[in-house]
Amino acid sequence: MESVLLLRRRKEVDGLEMRRSAARRTADALRRHLAHGFDFLLPERRRDLPFSLNVLGMGFDAAQMENADLVHLHWIGGRTMDFTLLRHIRRPLVYTLHDMFACTAGCHCPMDCGLFRNECRGACPQLGTPRLFHNLPSWLFSRKRLAFSGIPSLILVAPSLWMKKEVEKGCMFPGRKIVQIYNPVDTDLFRPAGNREAIRASLGLRPGTFVIACGATGLFNPVKGGHFIPLVLEELYRRGHRNLHLLLFGNQEKRMEFPYPCTNTGFITDMKELAGIYNAADIFLNPTLQDVLSNVALESMACKTPSVTFRTGGVPEVVLDGQTGLVAPQGDVQQMISHCERLIQDDELRRTLAEKGRQHAEQTFSYPVIAAQHAALYEETLREYHRKGNEKG
Repeated sequence: MESVLLLRRRKEVDGLEMRRSAARRTADALRRHLAHGFDFLLPERRRDLPFSLNVLGMGFDAAQMENADLVHLHWIGGRTMDFTLLRHIRRPLVYTLHDMFACTAGCHCPMDCGLFRNECRGACPQLGTPRLFHNLPSWLFSRKRLAFSGIPSLILVAPSLWMKKEVEKGCMFPGRKIVQIYNPVDTDLFRPAGNREAIRASLGLRPGTFVIACGATGLFNPVKGGHFIPLVLEELYRRGHRNLHLLLFGNQEKRMEFPYPCTNTGFITDMKELAGIYNAADIFLNPTLQDVLSNVALESMACKTPSVTFRTGGVPEVVLDGQTGLVAPQGDVQQMISHCERLIQDDELRRTLAEKGRQHAEQTFSYPVIAAQHAALYEETLREYHRKGNEKG
């Protein structure tokens, strides 16, 4: 039987709230205030990229986790968890790395920085030069590595082959077992619609218009590459493509001008509505610059909407170039434009990519496929854990 342990109880999620003693809650509150003091130490810190100070994580009752046979950690970045307490959980731990946070001093998206391969020694491009404590990045890295090294049983799950290789290049988890299991997509929810024209009509899109969808949680932050979108559209307009419509979703941090009509649906929490947006589009434009796998690429592909994307992180494991979508070298906006133009002009190629994309989603990323891989990992992990326990006994 599975249960979800939450930092705080949420109405929309079934699960148990983490227990914290009154003393620990007080200590956590003090840590929260202390976190503001780090702003003084980091005057050059980039504010447009997330960086988490794991030394200020919240506590938890390890005994509560021992009600389980196995504990699977997912997103424990930021101040969600005090890593130094993980070694007290007397159960095997599986940890899925959804971004690069676990492998670095604290950044979730290193971009082009490879300092995590050398214990984050050197000038950190995200923190700048800290006041008073110039070795802060390497100190944070060493504290995190010490916490992870003290966990008796820890298996890492990388959601892409790219991520697995990145972890192996780093020095945070020497000797730890790393398993590659993709993130899943709900192929029952994200599926081709029976009547795409009806969805388009509900969004106010003219019949016969070629629709390009773009979306992310924060569409125009540096990681998602939203600044490439107007460049692509302006060139398509210059080349004479007039019958286009842009369909945006997600937080739009700044106003952008486009040469085509644009429908902006804003931030979407209803996944059925999101599936409808993918179905309303002819292609999905995904100029991401940092991604372990890319949920939007998975979701659009499952809806038979092929992507045009950059060769970023694990994205090419979803968007197989020339098979389920078209892939350009990272940052090569001219190639991305050519890919979009090709799909605008070639209906047959679009249909072929859509069909193969749906097959790829069902065969590689569907819930039943990924659940079976996790079940096998759990069984193997528990067998190994009990075998070692019996040997010690």
